[in-house]
Amino acid sequence: MRKQTKKKWAGSMLAAAIAAGGILPYNVFADEAKATPQASVQAVKTTKIDREEALRIAQEFMPIPAGYTNNQVEMEDNKYIGRTLWRLTWGMQQSGDDYGQLSISIDAKDGTILNVNHWPRESERSNLLPGKLDTTSLVNQANALINKHYAKYASQLKFSEESLESFKRGSASYMDNSLYFIRLQNGIPVTDQGLRISYDRNGKIRSVDFSWDEVQFDSISNVKNKEEILHQVERELEMELAYLSNTSQPGGKIELAYAPKLKTSSDLYNVVPGFLIDAKTGKQISGIDGKEVNTSVDINRPLSTAKTTPPPNVNMDEAHAIAKIKEFGILKNSMRIEQKGYREENYPVKRKVWEVYAVETEGERKQVRASLDAQTGELVNYSQYGMSYNEKMENPDKIKMNISGQQAEKTAEAFIRKVLPERLNKLYAVEATPNYYNGDTEKILNYNVAFIRKENETRVVGEGATVNVDADTGEITDYNMTWSSQALPAIANVIKPEEAKKKAMALMEAELRYNLIPPYGPGETGKGRKAKPVYVLAVKANGRPYDYGTSYLDARTGEWKTYGNLPVNNSGQPVSDIAGHPLQKELQAMIDANLLEVKGGQLNPDQKLTRGEAIKIFYTVARQPYEYYGPGQESFFTDVDDNDEIKQAAEWALQNRLLPRNVKQLRPNEPATREFLAELIVRGLGYDKLAAKEGIFETKFQDEAIIKKKGEAALVTRLQVMTPNSKNEFEPARQVTKAETAVAVYRYLHIKESFME
Repeated sequence: MRKQTKKKWAGSMLAAAIAAGGILPYNVFADEAKATPQASVQAVKTTKIDREEALRIAQEFMPIPAGYTNNQVEMEDNKYIGRTLWRLTWGMQQSGDDYGQLSISIDAKDGTILNVNHWPRESERSNLLPGKLDTTSLVNQANALINKHYAKYASQLKFSEESLESFKRGSASYMDNSLYFIRLQNGIPVTDQGLRISYDRNGKIRSVDFSWDEVQFDSISNVKNKEEILHQVERELEMELAYLSNTSQPGGKIELAYAPKLKTSSDLYNVVPGFLIDAKTGKQISGIDGKEVNTSVDINRPLSTAKTTPPPNVNMDEAHAIAKIKEFGILKNSMRIEQKGYREENYPVKRKVWEVYAVETEGERKQVRASLDAQTGELVNYSQYGMSYNEKMENPDKIKMNISGQQAEKTAEAFIRKVLPERLNKLYAVEATPNYYNGDTEKILNYNVAFIRKENETRVVGEGATVNVDADTGEITDYNMTWSSQALPAIANVIKPEEAKKKAMALMEAELRYNLIPPYGPGETGKGRKAKPVYVLAVKANGRPYDYGTSYLDARTGEWKTYGNLPVNNSGQPVSDIAGHPLQKELQAMIDANLLEVKGGQLNPDQKLTRGEAIKIFYTVARQPYEYYGPGQESFFTDVDDNDEIKQAAEWALQNRLLPRNVKQLRPNEPATREFLAELIVRGLGYDKLAAKEGIFETKFQDEAIIKKKGEAALVTRLQVMTPNSKNEFEPARQVTKAETAVAVYRYLHIKESFME
């Protein structure tokens, strides 16, 4: 399962970079495509940059921190990126828990720094708040670094102002604390090429990634203009109603959304329009092979027209589960079961699963992993891995293509009919998509065949089953099934497709770029990759693209909505209702750091909060991901419904000790008092037991007699997280506002972070 997830994320990252023009490091696909490192005395002698020179260049680029020692010098002939390079590593290991790692990769031909990663121990300590950085100074330093170490490329590097804006807004992710310098050719940005410098919250360089390949650039003659492209897209764009499994939100509700009509299996997760258009022909093309996207894909025929019922609850034991996997033909008698186990999981759906790991004992050594739903007897996922795959990756001449896409589709469909017989009338096949070796369209490793789930003739985004068929042997090498169990919303009171199309086109922007075809790998030997001028079309708001797969057009309201671990104020709208507020300065700082949710330019600072809303402020400001708890997990609190939007915030607060475990009722709709807020803060700091001891923290409030949590009130005021009123009253029973709660939480996190340091 982990391997499947990793592949999906890598694919999503690539798709996002292709659409938005981002820069990917060379090591994105390292685990799956990196050639075996090769080092020899002969290689060291004949390489222009020898060992000592590589070490000198590395230390000139980034001084080695005190206490670090060089623990690895490796030469690698990396066929995946088409370079021979030095990999140099330094580490620090001292008594206690202090350690660090620094790795630097250098081109062995010309000494160019390709990659730097510095990971000190302090990086693993939670960065609760974005740092206060002088971005002007960082930009100047970055330009100086380019002029010194990348001088021959400097004239073709353009600074990305969008990356600066993202940086200024702050993020818990170091990937967003990055400055990008994009490669230009003929004045046009080149997707996935250039320099990315990432920083920690103190402004120190965390990583550097430089991508600059040998590329054959197509001419830009006869390129269509942007307006012409947008008009053509508007004529051809079709929006369709879709169910969106919003499983990363509290409760895991399924939403009704409008999404671009599905054309290929690579669009399975897309709910926001985004296209790659050939700048000369005006036709939509694939970012993988540059071929025109087939606009006539038929996904209107289910695998069966006969109505089926959901699989019964059979509650299989281990013996029956293994027998069932054998029945599917993926666990043969010649295989030795080396590991088997049972687990109960809540995410992505609540289910009980049997897992088996087996090894082939006859002929070619193969490894097989399979998971079976213990309640339904359905195959959840399956993967097969053998030595032949390794051999093909190391020697592409061994890649054979004996299976066509049509044959792969038939094989995949037969397999689905066997493993998901009760789902056939809800599954619709999408034509096979070839997976190429290093982007080489002449070498197909396997075909991916997707079967999308439809309910009420409406597709469920990202759900159904996928099957990989080996292009050489025709064997099933990978399979995964996703099928959420949440109730489907009624299709009623939705906007019309044409209105959805207008809302999408109103935010659609087109940018002329060079796209590398294929987008990764070294391309043809000695020729490099080819690049053609394309228009990248994507929905944007105020110049910032919505995150693919995490934003959607609400089919009922026609509003653009977001979910998942996204900036809470990604619209970037100015806030109109905090001017003159006593806490304006603090609130504006939090908004600028993207820590407060703003809707329609309004913060509503004086809104009085319930206990549930106050906890949600903690959760939002702490930048916790929505998927902290899966939707299947039952709520700890008896008065918090599983579908309540504050469920995840409450569960997070419980796990982080803000809430005690001996109280099963949260009372989320009752007023959040100042005393309740003080208690949350003190528990979060870990001083609740100390505060409970009488006489430890002296209180001198005028209303001391009515304060129940005297130690908590004294501590939060001593730390200046909360303040008494002008009469020196703590006002324990007064209901707090959104503004004072947010500022108190912000101050609390500063205090907590200083304690951690």
